[in-house]
Amino acid sequence: MKKILILLFFITTTVFAQGNYKLVTNIEVEGAGFFTTDNQSNVYIVKGDELIKFDKTGKQLYKYSNKNLGDISFIDASNMLKILVFYKEFSQIVFLDNTLSLSGEPVAFDKLGFQQALLACSSNNSNIWIYDQQNFSLVQLSQSYEKLQQTANLNTVLNMDLQPDYLLEYDNKVYLNNPGSGILVFDVYGTYYKTIPVKNTKRFQPIGDWVYYMDGKTARAYNLKTTEEHQFDMPVSDFINFRLEMGLLMIQTDKGVSIYAAEH
Repeated sequence: MKKILILLFFITTTVFAQGNYKLVTNIEVEGAGFFTTDNQSNVYIVKGDELIKFDKTGKQLYKYSNKNLGDISFIDASNMLKILVFYKEFSQIVFLDNTLSLSGEPVAFDKLGFQQALLACSSNNSNIWIYDQQNFSLVQLSQSYEKLQQTANLNTVLNMDLQPDYLLEYDNKVYLNNPGSGILVFDVYGTYYKTIPVKNTKRFQPIGDWVYYMDGKTARAYNLKTTEEHQFDMPVSDFINFRLEMGLLMIQTDKGVSIYAAEH
């Protein structure tokens, strides 16, 4: 399985680097805040308190909304059978299945003893990572919401001002975006590994050894092992964000999300 995944990552990154694309479809959702994808190339678009799921052909599949919790702040669809939805304003998460149906009741972090859970994302084995702003630390919780591990005060350990705005786990690494200094990388035990020197980016996507991100209006990638960097041409000039899944390029504009297939 690992060899297959490595091959798929290679195919995805190679065709992206070639810069030849064919438009598959446009998903028109005006007023969309942000989007994400899963490993089956499904697209999840957030519009205020509403989450809409589309397949890779642009067909709308399901919707979810909970007006009692305010606007959605973050979606983690790395496990498409257990999608994490984070509401920063109320410091709560909910989990959805692959039909965007609610799985269980909302979880309030303040009731778990975390008064300032600024960020949250999924972790392996149905665990959860949060960034605890009160203690400037990463905390991993089990699926039963027991504390598994917690870092020391990262402000002190790293000697930097932490104002993170994005958190995710991928391939046994935890990524914490701190716009003022870069993307901080930790192992799954919360041990600091390195800082990717990419400042003021808002969203990024790790694929294999590469981290894809926005640098202003430019699509770029950084290699964790070699520190090599690349800039890529895109089929549109004015875009908000992009993601790659299985040879498909998804680009968010002010009109929605466009899906492109790489031409060999």
